[in-house]
Amino acid sequence: MARHTAMRVLGLSPRRSGEVLAIVSHDLRTPLSAISMGTLLLEDAAQPEESKIHVLEIIKRAASRMERMIKDLQELSRLDAGRTLRVEPRAVELASLLREGCEALHIQARAKEQVVGCELPESPVAVWADPDRIGQVLGNLIGNAIKFTPRGGLIALTGRREGGQVRVAVTDQGPGIPERDLEHVFEPYWQARRTARLGAGLGLKIAKGLVEAHGGRIWAESAPGRGATFSFTLPIARGSD
Repeated sequence: MARHTAMRVLGLSPRRSGEVLAIVSHDLRTPLSAISMGTLLLEDAAQPEESKIHVLEIIKRAASRMERMIKDLQELSRLDAGRTLRVEPRAVELASLLREGCEALHIQARAKEQVVGCELPESPVAVWADPDRIGQVLGNLIGNAIKFTPRGGLIALTGRREGGQVRVAVTDQGPGIPERDLEHVFEPYWQARRTARLGAGLGLKIAKGLVEAHGGRIWAESAPGRGATFSFTLPIARGSD
C-alpha cells in the first residue's frame, strides 16, 4: 500500500513504477548507509571533534543526493505525462556557462587523477538558456564522464558556435557504447541495466528533456573501447554577434 501511495504522489505510471522502485531502492542504499553509519559515529563520544565535522559533511552530501533523486523522479513524472520541463531562459554568455562546468569538472576529477581539457568559444557568444537548468545538464554529463573514465584518463568539455546555434560536448575515455545501443542511452535507467556503464539512472533522460525544452537536441556518439561523446545544442540569443 505504501509503495503504491508513493508512486501516486510522485505521479509515476504503473508501467514505470516497478522498474523505478527496484532501481531507486538500489540507488538509495548508498546514501542511506552513509547516513546510518555517520549517525553511529556521531554517537561515539570518543570521536574527536574534527572527525565529527567530517562525518556531518558526509551526511549532508548523502542527504543532498537523496533529495536530488526525489527531484529527478518528479521530473520524470512530468516527462511521462508528456509535459515539458520548466525552464526560464535568458541571454547568457556561453563562456560563463562552460567556465562553471569546467571548474566543477576540475574539482570532481581530482579524486581519480583524471586529466581535464576545456575549450571555450574563441569569440563571445550569448545563448538563450536557463543557466541553472543547463548547469544541471552539464553536471549530469560531467558526472557520467568522471564515473566511466578510468583513473588518469582524459575528459574534455568543449563549446563552439555552429551556424545559428552552439554545440556543447563532453567526451570521456570510458568503455564506450555499442552503436546499436546509442538510441537507448536517454531512456530512464537504461545505463543501470548495462554492466559496463552501471548506475546512471535518470540523469540522461532529464538532460534530454531540459535540452529539448530549450529548443535544442542532445545525442551520443561512441564505439566500444573508444569512449563516448555526449553533445547538445542551444539556440543563440537574438542579437548576439
